Amino acid sequence: MKMPIQIILFISMLLTSVAFAHHGWGGYKDWLDIKITITTVRLGNPHDRLIGTDSNGDEWNLLLAPPARNRRFGFNEMSVSVGDELDLFGQKHPKRLELKVHCIYRNAEILYVYRYNSGRTSLQGTRSSREAC
Repeated sequence: MKMPIQIILFISMLLTSVAFAHHGWGGYKDWLDIKITITTVRLGNPHDRLIGTDSNGDEWNLLLAPPARNRRFGFNEMSVSVGDELDLFGQKHPKRLELKVHCIYRNAEILYVYRYNSGRTSLQGTRSSREAC
């Protein structure tokens, strides 16, 4: 069965728009240090994610790297638990209580660093005052 060209074009445009819909980090400009108590751990695609509350009781969406990358660099379901108090450093979304997490500390010890496939950290090449976590 042949598909009409209009259907093929529609499907192509739809797939292209989905590919471009993946968020970028360009809007996450403000750097933030924040203490969070973890309320939910959601490890899975497209990004591992933590939900936590700050000292004001505000709920934050905390975005980490994709799961395969995190596992490769040692971050897994044993790394954090509900109730953990963590210090985070990252970039805040301009309109939501959402953070691209660059570093996680527990008791002043580095627990997590956002890394790319090459192993390079997300802070390398940024204009952050921190050179690394």
